[in-house]
Amino acid sequence: MAEEEKAEAPAEDAEEAKASAEESQAEPEKAEAPAAEEAEGPKLTAREIEKMNVPKLKEAAFQYGGKITGVHGMDKAQLVRALKEINNIPLQEARKASQIDRQGLKQKIKSLKRERDGALEDKDPVKLKRVRTRAKALRRKLIRSS
Repeated sequence: MAEEEKAEAPAEDAEEAKASAEESQAEPEKAEAPAAEEAEGPKLTAREIEKMNVPKLKEAAFQYGGKITGVHGMDKAQLVRALKEINNIPLQEARKASQIDRQGLKQKIKSLKRERDGALEDKDPVKLKRVRTRAKALRRKLIRSS
């Protein structure tokens, strides 16, 4: 009887090995199908993503399956960034630092203020207007550069 059990055991092992081999071959096909479904999220443009409000962004993020995690805790900027990355949209680079010499502009504004005071004392309206206009333009330039 022990010999019969030994003889049957290898046969059962061989059957189990065949069945597991068939299952492992069938599983990759099943695993590939959900991956294709996950990739089938909505194709969004950068403009569409930027114009969406937060609830719509979250809804769109959920349509990508498990590719975006932590959607509930994200704010708009994070959602936009994640959706752009998934849709292969390049992220806009931050604005470059200003090449304007801010200290130099401030010095020019101070010198124009002194000229303005001189024009007020001399009661020269033409020079006063010209100096004020220049100072105003430099102030605008200074503000825009920040």
